[in-house]
Amino acid sequence: MGHHNAVQINEKIEKVCSEIGFQNLIQLSMDGPNVNWKTFSLAQQNIEQQTGRQMLNVGSCGLHTLHNAFRTGCASTDWDLGNALSSLKWLFKDVPARREDFTEVTGSTSFPLDLCSHRWLENVEVAERALTILPSLKTYISAAKTKKITEPCTKSFKKAEGIVHDDLFPAKLNFFLMVAREITPFLKLYQTDKPMLPFMSGDLTNILRSLMEKFVKPSVMMSATNTLKLLKVDHEEQDNHVDVNKVKVGFATERALVEHVKNSGAERLRLEFRQNCKLFLVKMVSKLFEKAPVKYPLVRSLSVLDPRVLLKNKELSSQKLTTVLRLLVETARLEEKCCDDVLREFGQFFDTSLMLASDSFHKFTPQSDRLDEFYHGLLANKAEFRHLWEVVQLALILSHGQASVERGFSVNKEVMVENLKEHSLIAQRVIHDHVLIIGGLHNVGYSKELFLSASAARQKYHMYLDEERRQKQDQQKALKRKTLMEEVSEMKAKKKRMEEDVRVLMKSADGNAEKAEATGKLSLISKSNGLRRAANEKQRNLKTLEQKLTEKMKELNDAL
Repeated sequence: MGHHNAVQINEKIEKVCSEIGFQNLIQLSMDGPNVNWKTFSLAQQNIEQQTGRQMLNVGSCGLHTLHNAFRTGCASTDWDLGNALSSLKWLFKDVPARREDFTEVTGSTSFPLDLCSHRWLENVEVAERALTILPSLKTYISAAKTKKITEPCTKSFKKAEGIVHDDLFPAKLNFFLMVAREITPFLKLYQTDKPMLPFMSGDLTNILRSLMEKFVKPSVMMSATNTLKLLKVDHEEQDNHVDVNKVKVGFATERALVEHVKNSGAERLRLEFRQNCKLFLVKMVSKLFEKAPVKYPLVRSLSVLDPRVLLKNKELSSQKLTTVLRLLVETARLEEKCCDDVLREFGQFFDTSLMLASDSFHKFTPQSDRLDEFYHGLLANKAEFRHLWEVVQLALILSHGQASVERGFSVNKEVMVENLKEHSLIAQRVIHDHVLIIGGLHNVGYSKELFLSASAARQKYHMYLDEERRQKQDQQKALKRKTLMEEVSEMKAKKKRMEEDVRVLMKSADGNAEKAEATGKLSLISKSNGLRRAANEKQRNLKTLEQKLTEKMKELNDAL
């Protein structure tokens, strides 16, 4: 959408909804900018006015939220890791001479990797490579400073020089990696089109708990026995924090700190580093508290559909399902009279079917299994679970993030070339998605219809060109009609004005003539004659205009 604002985006949504029906818009999945939330608000108002329903709100994309929280944590420190890692890459990027010098001096052929500035959690390999080549980088910098090789006169070299003189840089990278590796499994798991929202509450809660346990006192964390209580912990309160020396920074980071103490013994720098680590964690958790989908009741309650959670406690699962039903009723997505049937069927399902299939519930894994297929086998086409299955279907439709959309952008970027028209791009995407769904080109079915369609491609292309020409001609005719109608309207308006002018002039002339007759003033006669001459001139112009108007009307009728 480029730089479009919320109103413009909402207009596009309205156009689509006018075709599919506003009542069918259940959710707006988004990545979190304020303009998207404004769009959500406008769309919500529109849908409620037209249908009496509301969209279900599960927050913004959990993947984007984690990325942004991690970036916020990095930015809160004074380490400037982004600039450091980027400078290392630019030091050798597109400069063969420096790369040759680096390899000659160090014997290494490994070079820094590109930093991804908008997806910080994808920089794990970048940080790992920086750690790996750090000794070689020190050798290269030393050789350049001693004039064994040419010293680059660039900002990136100055930054690299500062990096090798920063004894805490390995510790900074190791802490960066420790936090990133803790979150990366979540990102990999949720980069899928499978229904994953029922798992998100538990997974995000585990991430939050793990991050908070690194700097929040154990006594405080012990009281946070569930997600809601965890979200109520005042993680920014200093009294709830452990001593800065007890902040958990990771095994590799601790070792790097030990090496730093051995080499320099600067206790103040070590304490400042730990303080930065705590600040990193606090800001990251704050951003997650503010933006993470887990703060929404529907997301927390949908964990009832996680087979591993469902099996544990019938009463707790019933409470979560009740919350889901309440939210569906409040948004007019479910009739209130159906709720008791859903709860009754759920109890029956738990007591009978669930117990019989308990092994499949225990063995369910989000990495390899699909929730929709799992519950379809247990609930679909069974009259005794009809109402429950409708609710489960609605819940599994909800999107957990923007992964598929983001992948679509990447695919579009790959297939787009200059002068590619929209329908050509759509056709290529349809082909790409079909090949992806069937598992590769080798699984494409070469039917008779496919061959006939391919053989008729040239004919279809000519038909398309003919249609394009016809549409162009129609557009030209429509434009001509519009122009003629505007000209006719303008001429009619001009005619009306001229008729009024003639009437006024003749009336004034008659008035002056009557006054001249009554008073005997010759000047009034002269004035009256002048007005009549002007009126006669207007009359002649009016006749000319009427002739032109007649011609235009005829031309317009011919165009119609």
